[in-house]
Amino acid sequence: MDNTTLNCLFMKKPISKRFAVILLSMCLAETSFSQTPFAFSCADDEHISAGTRDSVDSVAQHFAERLLGQDPALAYDMMSDAGKQQVTREQLSAQMAALVQQFEPTNLQVQHTYLIDIKGKSPGRVVCATDSSKSTEWESLSATDVPEQAHVLLSADTRNNKIVFAVWLVSEQGAWKVQSIWMNVATLADKGSEQLLELARAQKKKDHMFNAALLYAAAGQTANRGPNIQLGVANDIAEEASQLSLPIELQGQPPFTWKTPDGTFQVMNVGPIAVGGKIYVMIQHEAPAWPNDKAADELNKKLLAYFKGRFPEYTDLFSGVVVRVHERGGSHGYGTVEDLSTQAK
Repeated sequence: MDNTTLNCLFMKKPISKRFAVILLSMCLAETSFSQTPFAFSCADDEHISAGTRDSVDSVAQHFAERLLGQDPALAYDMMSDAGKQQVTREQLSAQMAALVQQFEPTNLQVQHTYLIDIKGKSPGRVVCATDSSKSTEWESLSATDVPEQAHVLLSADTRNNKIVFAVWLVSEQGAWKVQSIWMNVATLADKGSEQLLELARAQKKKDHMFNAALLYAAAGQTANRGPNIQLGVANDIAEEASQLSLPIELQGQPPFTWKTPDGTFQVMNVGPIAVGGKIYVMIQHEAPAWPNDKAADELNKKLLAYFKGRFPEYTDLFSGVVVRVHERGGSHGYGTVEDLSTQAK
C-alpha cells in the first residue's frame, strides 16, 4: 500500500483492531492509483480467537526455536513456497548460526500477533490500528494475495539487549507456513524504542544535542521491525531526528574528522552501547599502526579528553565512554574505558 492509500485511511475515524474492516472503495473517489477494490480485516492479540492465535503462535515459536537450535536448517522445511524462493537452506543455516554465536539468545517469547484476512487483490500493505491518530497505536503490515495471513513478533534475551524476531506467516494448503523472518536488536539495555524516544526528547529540551542525537539514532534502530512490519512510532522518530540541530562532530556521513588540540582524529562511528545493563558512549576511530598498547591507550585518552571537554553533558545520561582505536589497513584494535561509576564522587 502506498502513501496515498495510507493518507486516505488516516482520514477516517480511528479504527478498532477488533473490527478493522477497511474498504478501498471508500477511498477511490480520492485516489486514482487503483481500480481494484478490496477489503481486509486486521485483529491483534486478544482480539484473535484463542484457537487461531494459539495455532499461529505455535508455528512461529517452533520456527524460531529451530532457527536457534543445533540445526537451523530444519526451520527451512516450515517455510512457504514463496519464502523458499528468497533464501536457500544453506544461507538460512549460515545466517542463523552466526546470529546465535554473536547474541546467544535465550528465553524466546511471543510479544504480539496480528491476523489479517483479505478479500480481493492485496494492496501490498495494510494498517492495523486501535487509533490511527496516535503513532503508538498503529502498525503497517505487508500483505500478499493470500486470504489469511499473520505476523508474529517474538523477543529473546541476549547478554546486553533484547532482540526481536518478526515472522510473517501465510496459510498454505491448510497449514501455516513462514513467508519471511527478520531479526533486529529491540532494546538498548532495558530500554525500547518508545523509552529511548522520550529520553531523546528530554535531552533535546535541555539543549543536549549530542545526547539527543545518539538517542534518536538508537530509538530508530530499535524500532526497526524489518520491511514487513512498520511501527507507527518509527515515523515520529525519523521526523524528529531529521529536525535535530546536530553538533558539527556528527554532521555529514562517517568517517567524521574531529580536530582537537592534540591532533586530528578520523572517527569511524559514534553511538550508544549497552554493557552489563548500563549505557555507554562508544567512539571508534582509525589511526596508523602504533608501536604498543601504551601508545594506543594514549591516543584513546587524547580523544577521550577532547570528547569530555566538548560534551560534558554526556554524564547526564551515560554511564561512561568506550574509546576504541582501529589500525588503518590492519586488524589490530585497542579499547580504553572510562566508567563513571568507578570514579570517586
